[in-house]
Amino acid sequence: MFHVRHAAENDAVSCAAIHRAALTMAMPFMPRLHTVEEDHKYFAEILAAQKCWVMERQGGVLGFIALGDSWVNHLYVLPRYQGIGIGTRLLDIAKETSPRSLQLWTFQENLRARTFYGKHGFIEVELTDGAGNQERIPDVRLVWKEIQ
Repeated sequence: MFHVRHAAENDAVSCAAIHRAALTMAMPFMPRLHTVEEDHKYFAEILAAQKCWVMERQGGVLGFIALGDSWVNHLYVLPRYQGIGIGTRLLDIAKETSPRSLQLWTFQENLRARTFYGKHGFIEVELTDGAGNQERIPDVRLVWKEIQ
């Protein structure tokens, strides 16, 4: 049985590990710009500053979402648990939290993410050459708006 709860500061290590595993699976060529320890610190700051939820089973975190205003800043699920509804449930929480609109960035080459968000009503509105992100990889901004 899966359980959703607000993220706690001590979830930072799990969230960092999920982030790293999901990106490695989706985009193995992407450069690793930060150490594991830097990732832990970064996610501790994210969990303290943003609205965050985790999906867990038997005390183990399987996925998480972090929202800043109407932005989905992070949505990651452990690769072996992808495709069973965890990401959808976390995205539904984001839509309930920001019911008028949401937006996010993902990498253009992350076709699985682009397909996932497209199935959930997000529309691609901006493509970049990646000059504005740390990785210098082309990205895409997607927007979801409540149907009026």
